[in-house]
Amino acid sequence: MKKTILAITLTLSAITAGAQTMYDALTYSQNNYYGTARSIGMGNAMTAVGGDLGSIGINPAGSAVYNYSQFTISPNLTISSMNASWSPYPVNGTDTFTGEVRKNLTRFSMPNVGATLNFKTGRSSGLVGVTYGFVVNSVNNYTGQMMTGGRNDKTSYQSSMAVAADGFDIDFLNGYLNGSGGSIDDWMHPYNNPDDRGEYAPWNVITNAQAGSIANYGDANDPDYYWRYIAATEGFIQTPDMDEYGNYIYDIFLGGPLDQAYGRKVTGGKRDAVFNLGFNFNNKFFVGANLGVTSLNYNYDEYFKEAAVDPSDFRIDYEDATTYFTDYRSRYSYSADGAGIYGKIGFIAIPVQGLRLGAAIQTPTTLFIDEIWRNSVDVHYQNPSYDGSATSPEGNYSYRLTTPYRANAGIAYTFMGMAMLSADYEVTDYRAMKFKNRDRGWSDVFDDVNREIANKMGISHNLRVGAEVKPIPEFAIRAGYNFTTVPEYTGSYTLNDRINAFSVGVGYSSKGSFFADLAARYTTFSDEYISPYADYLDDFASPLILNRRERFDITATLGWRF
Repeated sequence: MKKTILAITLTLSAITAGAQTMYDALTYSQNNYYGTARSIGMGNAMTAVGGDLGSIGINPAGSAVYNYSQFTISPNLTISSMNASWSPYPVNGTDTFTGEVRKNLTRFSMPNVGATLNFKTGRSSGLVGVTYGFVVNSVNNYTGQMMTGGRNDKTSYQSSMAVAADGFDIDFLNGYLNGSGGSIDDWMHPYNNPDDRGEYAPWNVITNAQAGSIANYGDANDPDYYWRYIAATEGFIQTPDMDEYGNYIYDIFLGGPLDQAYGRKVTGGKRDAVFNLGFNFNNKFFVGANLGVTSLNYNYDEYFKEAAVDPSDFRIDYEDATTYFTDYRSRYSYSADGAGIYGKIGFIAIPVQGLRLGAAIQTPTTLFIDEIWRNSVDVHYQNPSYDGSATSPEGNYSYRLTTPYRANAGIAYTFMGMAMLSADYEVTDYRAMKFKNRDRGWSDVFDDVNREIANKMGISHNLRVGAEVKPIPEFAIRAGYNFTTVPEYTGSYTLNDRINAFSVGVGYSSKGSFFADLAARYTTFSDEYISPYADYLDDFASPLILNRRERFDITATLGWRF
């Protein structure tokens, strides 16, 4: 096998700009509504229902439906379950995944807390009531953990790093040369500066070079000796042939089988703090407006490990000694914090007794996002004196992301005062997402990713249905269902990320001010495929991971009317 040098896109390719992708934009733009246990139990099909603090973020007019004030608090338990399996060298259409590993991650949160204050005008017609409210509702939850792995005798993570390092001077990667070829002693220099070609080295390539998991190889008299790399997992054979530049040609091979493992953990969420104003006209038409403050935090940590099944397969000869590769770990950690402001208006109408119609529209949100990240590498040999490790400095970057508008409409009908059916439709155009500079100045750094968003993303459709039955006035039984599509257009075909959520709930309402609700929701996501490192061979693909994702939520709401 010979290496094929590819244009490899790595986690972070440069320090001067973050490596934002359309998937980052989608992660920070998507909503997966939580709210109160009542709204969750009814599938959040609340656009035309109202009267619930979980519904205010969906339709601001919901605060004005009932002629009383209320306070709610809603604790939640999330259990994320991921089943990941491994294909060491997949072939399109015939991938075989084995070694499935199930990982659960549990998190406690408070997806809803808030209050509304209702004031009656004293009039019998026209504007009969005004409601002021402040509610914090969770609109997404990023909790998830996975791991998997298997045996591989064809490719190596470290080998992919050696390919990615091709063309960078080893002394530049180690901080001994600046971009002009001058001698320096600054290990941080390559993280912040380009080489003599104007190229920025990826951070994970630098840490692999500085830890000693990749190194120059072959005849030191070859013109390209200091710009070509081999991994600790590889061996080489020098052939008698030379290329047109006077370099010997080498056959490079993986030393032997490796046990590989990949894992990641994600935590965080997105919340909307809503300042609400609602108006009640004749107890038939309700209008509301929100000033929303969105905040998010997203924490991501991943690792890749590989270890020699038999270290004797991985002999490394130095001038005065010989040792053998044993094991390796690469780690990448990332976090993002963001905040932004949006507006939302909506209405609910009761044209005939029992029937409710509602609609709302939300403006785009400009999120101001701050990112930090770090790479680290550890490599070990049978002779520990050759062990190496390297950790990058903490990288940081700030930018703006404009998330798309949202529009939703709903219908609800009450039967004999004891049962209700509701249905919502929400549309979001993810082609409108756009990255921008933090300082509002012009720059072309985001042109490529913004063009990719416009060309490959599409319109999301969200259908929500819910039901509530009250066999007695104090007790309610609820059920709901959500279906969401997030299309990504790639070439001539469409890939849809589909999300299905099923919910049930119960509620108790006393004859006094106290009420309580409980809901459970089960959410399934489309299968996720992960390539832990880029393809670098022309005859074998790098590993592929299949990750099946589920999430369970249990939410309780305690409330008081006054």
